[in-house]
Amino acid sequence: MLPYSLPHYSVGPFFGFAANVIMAILCLVTLTLYHHYRPLRSLFSFYLFSTFLFLGWTIYGLQKSPESILLGYRIDLAAVALLPASWTWFDSALSDEKMGWRSRIITGLSVLLAASALWGQGVWFLGLPLLPHEIEAGILRPQSKLLRPLIHFFCLFVCFFYFMLTIVRLRLSKTQRPAYLVPFGIGMIFWLLGGLHDAIRSAGISVPIKGQILWITSLWLSVFLSIAVALHFRSLNQAIRESRDVFERFVPPAYLRRIASQGLKSIRLGQADQQWVTVLSCDVRGFTALSERLTPSELIALINHFFERITRVVDWRRGVIDKFLGDMILCIFEGKDSAQRAVDCGVDILTVVKSLNTNPTRPSDQAIRIGIGLHTGPVILGTIGSPKRMDSTVLGLTVNLAKRLEEVTRPLGIEMIISDQVANQLPSGHGHRFRKLGDVSVKGSSAPIGIIEVYDQDPPELRHLKDQVEPILSEGIEFLKAGHLDSALSNFQKAQAVLPQDLPLSLLTTSIQNALRDGHPIKGSVLLDFRSK
Repeated sequence: MLPYSLPHYSVGPFFGFAANVIMAILCLVTLTLYHHYRPLRSLFSFYLFSTFLFLGWTIYGLQKSPESILLGYRIDLAAVALLPASWTWFDSALSDEKMGWRSRIITGLSVLLAASALWGQGVWFLGLPLLPHEIEAGILRPQSKLLRPLIHFFCLFVCFFYFMLTIVRLRLSKTQRPAYLVPFGIGMIFWLLGGLHDAIRSAGISVPIKGQILWITSLWLSVFLSIAVALHFRSLNQAIRESRDVFERFVPPAYLRRIASQGLKSIRLGQADQQWVTVLSCDVRGFTALSERLTPSELIALINHFFERITRVVDWRRGVIDKFLGDMILCIFEGKDSAQRAVDCGVDILTVVKSLNTNPTRPSDQAIRIGIGLHTGPVILGTIGSPKRMDSTVLGLTVNLAKRLEEVTRPLGIEMIISDQVANQLPSGHGHRFRKLGDVSVKGSSAPIGIIEVYDQDPPELRHLKDQVEPILSEGIEFLKAGHLDSALSNFQKAQAVLPQDLPLSLLTTSIQNALRDGHPIKGSVLLDFRSK
């Protein structure tokens, strides 16, 4: 095998050369996948310089000819001189800092010394004739009265400096200590001890270990730098996940998939994407009166508990909370079944409110009343604001109409309204209790919009009565659309006799009676106009 054909002085360096070639190739392959990851680039430079160090050492150790010895020694010494540059790049990359004056000075000295090793002539730099190695019998090496000790001292000093700097950083870490600094410091002390050992031995001082050990400590440095990169990459990934989790608390993931498809740094002001969604608007009624009965801390605790419960429901129905606006919540549902999930979510929210209000520990004057409105249609998902302060939002008529339908629940005295467009998107066996209330006019819409009450969460007695009047009310609305006002009024009055306390029936009956009495024609089929409310 090849190592057995090598002189003893080249066996260790040959293994170091082979190991660093493998590590450099693996690092280069990984670098193609993560080419923006700075510590990996610095690690590759270290492997590259170490490869040339051991290559030159191996060539020099073969002792083939004076010219090959000189060439190998030049390569070896130049690579040693460049190692401190790779360390300072590595340190800057781990700290995520730009190269400062210290890094520039070390890099500049490394390059200057490496150039001197490659092209310097004469006994003060590198030159012939060869001289016997002081402690290695049978090994010749070029003369170098100044350059060789200067490079060795420079490397040892920089190595010691970064070892001490790592210790200081670990001691000064006020929060969690960076785990990746530990293997970096251990690797530095390994190389420092190996370099000091070989330097002392080369000076003729007796040491317990007779052979040179810098090659093995260099391999250990490679191992520990690799561990440092792995730990740093792991901590960076964890930090990114934590940052993304925090970011998603403020920006819905559905938005991020569109406005940050290439990562968070790709977000730009004015980015927009059109999408067909179902919008759910939920608002707490009587919030001002509720705030007057509670202390600020009690009010915040109540609202946050309410929002927390609703957030679970929205997540369960695979919706997205666009934003909290005071006591209002705006939710977005995407997909072909968005209408079904949105209506289910609205009913679930009413269930949550009911459970909160029936809690025996909650005072009766702290009962929560809400209104929910749903509409489906196209919206614009995008970023608005300024380059220094941006916000993600959803815009469009669909959003406005969902909010207007939620506002209509208040004068109608009901809890949940959906538009005809939402109802048309539901499957035939949706299982919800619906009651058509006809077309209404709302702010922000030039055309009337058909509204439907969802009364799944009403008390059982009220649900039973609404089930009775629903077909009568639907027939009356059809009469109204056909222009048969008297027949429509008759149906409304018949339904009102069954459910006299029902506010929508009362409003519809009063509106058609006023139209018949005053002789004002009813425009289309609109009896209820909420544009001025």
